[in-house]
Amino acid sequence: MKTKIRFILFGLLTSLILSGCSQSTDTEEAMHPVPPPQILFPQIEGDELFQKAYSLTENAAGTLRVWTIEFFDGTDIVQSRKAQNGEWSEPELLDWPKLKSNANPAFSPYDGRLYFASDRPLPDAPDRRDMNIWSISYENGEWGNAIPLPGDVNTSADETDMSMAADGTLYFVSKHPRGLGGQDIAKAALNAATGEWMYEALPDTISSRFVESHVSITPDGKILIFYSRVRPILGGVDLKIAELQTDGSWLGPFTLGRNINSSASEYGSGLSLTGDEFFYSRDGVLLSMPMADFMMEIDLAREAYMSGQETRFLGLSEK
Repeated sequence: MKTKIRFILFGLLTSLILSGCSQSTDTEEAMHPVPPPQILFPQIEGDELFQKAYSLTENAAGTLRVWTIEFFDGTDIVQSRKAQNGEWSEPELLDWPKLKSNANPAFSPYDGRLYFASDRPLPDAPDRRDMNIWSISYENGEWGNAIPLPGDVNTSADETDMSMAADGTLYFVSKHPRGLGGQDIAKAALNAATGEWMYEALPDTISSRFVESHVSITPDGKILIFYSRVRPILGGVDLKIAELQTDGSWLGPFTLGRNINSSASEYGSGLSLTGDEFFYSRDGVLLSMPMADFMMEIDLAREAYMSGQETRFLGLSEK
């Protein structure tokens, strides 16, 4: 059963978010080469009190969008389908099994499946209540049966979200103590012979003793997007970039500029598998921008980072 959720638009909230999409002056806006992100969907009101939306993903056909909605007592996943006239349908709640939470969906360019986190019991561990990564097929407009991710990625700690490159390389977030701190980003390589994903640690520079989460990887496996509280930051948490180099090392992380980040909290990045759009959330409101514009934002932030001008680029005090 799918429960429809209706939209309501709060004028004050909308004006605040739009004004917050760029904190630059009019002169600086005129000089900035990238337009600000746009609100994708208005605020949602459902049967429970809605709080936040994030982690939007779009399938390769560009016909289905799926994202997380957060309530006071947990999270769930909703979908919106694109009609022939180009309009997106009102979101439908996916009434999938859970204890409290289904969250962080991401379509994979490797196999087209939707991967997501859920606290539903595992088939071989029915008493566990932690979050694990699952996947589900979407074919001919219908969802299949979800299965837990094979391999050693899922543990008795929480694995809360993931993103996959086109070659099957998996990046995910875990609270397991094999990481550095409270919540860290790790990598898993696909064993094609067994069909299992096996854990690999990322360099200590990627994660910190703070929380890193809501990871996205571009299909080419080169650009890792996530949120972090590591300085320099503009708000509660900011979107950061780490880039895989040809020698296997990672550049960064570095902080995206004020056209993306703000004094609010930015998180929940997601990608369209069509390659057209980048999605993220500002204080729970979904935003989008063309992928070409987002890549330009990465170029600007990288240049500032490599030239030692990151703090100045972000408009922060050097002290």
